[in-house]
Amino acid sequence: MAHHGQRVLYLSGPVEPPWTRSDKNLVRAVASHLERYRPQVLTHEGVVSGDARVETIPAWGPRIGGHTPLGRRIGLFSRLMDAQKVDLVHLFWPADALVATVVRAAARLRSLPVVHTLVRAPRMTVGIRYGLVGQRIACLTQETQQRLTAEGVQHTLWVPPGIEVRQPIPAGEKAAIRRKYRIPLDKTVIIYTGDYAHCFAARSVAAAMPRVLRQTDVHFVMACRIRSEEDAREESRIKEAVTADGIAAHVTFLNEVGSLRELFAISTIQVFPADSFHEKMDLPMVLLEGMAENLATVVATKAPLTELVQAGAALGVPPLDPVALAAAVVELLRVPDKCKRLGEAGRALVEERYDVRWTARRYETLYDELLDATPHANSGSWGGQ
Repeated sequence: MAHHGQRVLYLSGPVEPPWTRSDKNLVRAVASHLERYRPQVLTHEGVVSGDARVETIPAWGPRIGGHTPLGRRIGLFSRLMDAQKVDLVHLFWPADALVATVVRAAARLRSLPVVHTLVRAPRMTVGIRYGLVGQRIACLTQETQQRLTAEGVQHTLWVPPGIEVRQPIPAGEKAAIRRKYRIPLDKTVIIYTGDYAHCFAARSVAAAMPRVLRQTDVHFVMACRIRSEEDAREESRIKEAVTADGIAAHVTFLNEVGSLRELFAISTIQVFPADSFHEKMDLPMVLLEGMAENLATVVATKAPLTELVQAGAALGVPPLDPVALAAAVVELLRVPDKCKRLGEAGRALVEERYDVRWTARRYETLYDELLDATPHANSGSWGGQ
């Protein structure tokens, strides 16, 4: 039975600017593309949604600096589950035993069905069921779903993350974008938008640069946010390395930018040789956004990025192998038709699998199923057990 007008409460980090985290970007995208349900999202005080269809709840209270204390997070969930008028709860959260316990208890008391989208690939799956809650556990990648299934977690399903797929930026605007970011007008651009810290991907890109430049004249863009002192130190190391290699004029370093989409529009290839997904969504939204702009994509052959390679939408190279990375980039540059076809394949896969409209429809169907079965589901098992 299709449901209309019922409320879905999204439990997540604060859904508000800056839009620099994949998990809250995913919540915002799904909530704004629901057709039959009324979404409620959590914010700090004073934040108003720019979408009239999305209700904001200032449950995070006044904004405070640094990381939100654990006690405040747990108290937030318990108060919300007790006070708000909702029909279904959708938790966008990593596996967390304490949060799962609180949400499980409150939902049972109120006979509310719960969906848990696991927004980060777990480091370990041993005992993970204690950190999951809900009648359905949604995994963003097939690899994560397979890992949970191997651990005996039941009621899992694969719901890929979704982005808003738009028409590419017109070619006539690209020269102005290059001038804005002081990027040469006549150079092919290769972009990296991953992290500095927590993995060695940025170092692999930096080590590949001189190998590429010995064979072709291109320009690299390192578009990486500085979130910590560790990030700043790593960026400094890479700047020193490119200066020592004599290629500093071929590299632009950007931190906070108004629109990554603008940078994607002037780029030809994106490289994402991530060897680790520490504290990150297992399939980064920024990678999908680049693919949606027809960028030829090169990734590390490390699950779950291998799902893109298997779909024919990206080239795979071994992680921590700048020689292989450079060879893949040079091959694409020397064979423009192959580069173009790979970019088109990436765009096609995003349209088919990662369009947020499909993601929202899949979740609405899931909400229908759980609400129809609520009298039975809430007396059944929780946390995938």
